[in-house]
Amino acid sequence: MKLLLIAGMGESVGLARDLSALQGVEVTCVNEGRAVARAAPPAKTYDGTFADDAAFAAFLTGFDFVVDAAHPFQSKLGQVAATCGLPYLRATRPVWTEGVGEAWIKTTSMKDAIDAIPKGATLFVVTGRGTLKHLTNRTDLTVFCRQLDQHDQNFPLENGRFIFGEGPFDADDEIALFQMLGVDTMLLRNSGSVGGGSKLEAARACGIRIVMIDPPSLQIDADQVADLSQIVERVRAHADH
Repeated sequence: MKLLLIAGMGESVGLARDLSALQGVEVTCVNEGRAVARAAPPAKTYDGTFADDAAFAAFLTGFDFVVDAAHPFQSKLGQVAATCGLPYLRATRPVWTEGVGEAWIKTTSMKDAIDAIPKGATLFVVTGRGTLKHLTNRTDLTVFCRQLDQHDQNFPLENGRFIFGEGPFDADDEIALFQMLGVDTMLLRNSGSVGGGSKLEAARACGIRIVMIDPPSLQIDADQVADLSQIVERVRAHADH
């Protein structure tokens, strides 16, 4: 059975390994969202791109099953795969939840999240530099934007700068960074990643306000969704059928 893994979650490397270990299953990975933890998974990887949805749909004809482990906020390829007629599973994981006594500012879009940031805040952004174009009218803010890859692009806002560093990030180091920068507000998407837990732990320790964007609703059938822990067994059962 030829299986396509749409990768993007940090867990995708382990998922590729476990799926590749199944008898008779040949795994090929494509990336949606950040590359698979910057590591080569133990499976073939397709490094090309797709001109449009039709091109990706044509690519899918070479496979028997699709597992979608894209980042929770990435669904472009998955939306095509879910409707192409192949067996399809979208991998999910639990989202982050508030701690005792916390009251996050919960939003459902980037626009609403930015509108909810208090005036004059010192903001730490972990939603990528694409967020910065939405902040051009918030000249009242001081903005620090985390980047995992080093680059020399100019910071597009008047007040703030890029903060470079590759994870995983230790909570104690995050606390020291937030205190040094004077961060009082954090903007992030609720991806539920294990690796992202340290910044939440640090934010709690520093009393930092959390502005959280909830993940989009999956517009697919319930039987096409499975927790990460269930994916391998669901694929095994299909392969043995």
